[in-house]
Amino acid sequence: MKPTLFCLLLMCFPLQAQQLVFGQILDAEFNSPLAYVNIGIPEQGIGTVTDEEGYYQLEIPTHLLSASILFSMVGFASVEKPISSLEGGEEKLFSFKMQPKTTALSEVVLTDAKWERISVGNKSDSKLITAGFTSNQLGNEIAQFVRVKKNRPTLLKKFWLSIAENAIEDVILRLNVCTEDEGFPAENILTEPIYISLPNEAETIIVDLTPYDIYVEENFFFSIEWIEDLGVDNLWFSAGFFGKSVYARSASQSKWVRQKALSIGMGVELIQKNN
Repeated sequence: MKPTLFCLLLMCFPLQAQQLVFGQILDAEFNSPLAYVNIGIPEQGIGTVTDEEGYYQLEIPTHLLSASILFSMVGFASVEKPISSLEGGEEKLFSFKMQPKTTALSEVVLTDAKWERISVGNKSDSKLITAGFTSNQLGNEIAQFVRVKKNRPTLLKKFWLSIAENAIEDVILRLNVCTEDEGFPAENILTEPIYISLPNEAETIIVDLTPYDIYVEENFFFSIEWIEDLGVDNLWFSAGFFGKSVYARSASQSKWVRQKALSIGMGVELIQKNN
């Protein structure tokens, strides 16, 4: 039986005149290229991610030329630049260096207090019901919500993702962990990026999150993000019609949308303090 495929984030934009903005982003501390920086016009579905050499290009419809472009990266101070302030004609060059950001870490000590292991997410490993990113538009992202009980300090222990089909060699996704604001993902709380290499086969992968010391005290979201141009081959995740809702956005800095009809086979294992 041929698998039934379901796509997320199907968005269409009419053809129109566009402005090209391009450049290279560098790490100000080491003067080296900064890969996988999120770039886009907030909540407009116009976004991309820098490549491994820090280069990017973004095509902007003319009706959005009065807006600003937001550049963000885990571990660096965000930059927001009005498009109208950039120099150039039909093609605008904007290259700059992002400044590292120092983040104070909460010290987590596992004492003799009782800690409980909890799994949150969807454990579907179906090969018939599947879902995935709609395209290789950089910054596509799929998230799930996790509710944290009040006064229950929580550590993220593991992440799992069920791959139903992968015909692409050397796939790398980024795992993000974000705060919750009015029911949607907000600020990324990670202090360093977490990249996930996917096997070229159907398999449930498990990522150990212990080395990252991800500590939360409030509700949060975790997500997987598409960060490389991977061509036209297939990448599908196991899915189901029951389970935790999926939240998705079409590109970097885009608006989040709740997808109620489908769940993705992914989740996290938590260690939660038993008060």
